[in-house]
Amino acid sequence: MKYTKLIITFVFINLLLVFSMIFVANKTRDTEKSNNKLKLKISKISENLQINKIELATHKNNSYLKELYTLYYFETKNNSVSEIVKIDDFLKQDKNIKLINSNN
Repeated sequence: MKYTKLIITFVFINLLLVFSMIFVANKTRDTEKSNNKLKLKISKISENLQINKIELATHKNNSYLKELYTLYYFETKNNSVSEIVKIDDFLKQDKNIKLINSNN
């Protein structure tokens, strides 16, 4: 009977440790679930970014744009490439350059 108080104290401490470990494990599991959800969202966003990069590369392709235009319009326009104006050319006053607004 000498050790009954000591045994009861250790049992109480052990129960306290067990319940605190269960609490911490539950919180850790919730955090792990939210991390997995975030990883899925991040992977979906990165897939969309890769698809957008592919779309950007194809939309920069001039032949692809012409084919796309022919799908929606029956007659194709043969527009000549517009002249690119540099700042040096703009500063020269001998060329007649008119600035226009384009409303798309």
